[in-house]
Amino acid sequence: MDTRKDSDYILRCFELARKGQGKVEPNPIVGCVIVRDNKILSEGYHEYFGGPHAEANAINNAGVNLEGSTLYCNLEPCCHTNKKTPPCVPLIIKNRIKKVVISSIDPNPQVNGKGIEELRQAGIEVIVGILDNESKELNKNYFESFKNV
Repeated sequence: MDTRKDSDYILRCFELARKGQGKVEPNPIVGCVIVRDNKILSEGYHEYFGGPHAEANAINNAGVNLEGSTLYCNLEPCCHTNKKTPPCVPLIIKNRIKKVVISSIDPNPQVNGKGIEELRQAGIEVIVGILDNESKELNKNYFESFKNV
């Protein structure tokens, strides 16, 4: 049986996120892993600018019911509609994912904790800060772009 810890799944998110490097800017690179009973059900990453985000790709690629699963991602899921793609938070809620583990809070003022709050209001357990420094280093330019906002 696979007994990986949260940090192991987040490290996998980093690996997936790197596949989008050079293709999604100025957006951050993001990876997502969905797990149930220590088994990976699906993975995804933000593949290209204007395309579905990592969470949407992982959910849409799953091919199985995700109810009761845990979603891991290296950046807080988006909750705003001021972009080309629909927000990820409603999709997570709709799929009855029970827990979301996030490395870093999104520094974008349109998200910045709001996605986490929406998930918690929907009764989803949210853990934040797993490998936070490494996550911020992974998306260093993205985080720096919001320092003076």
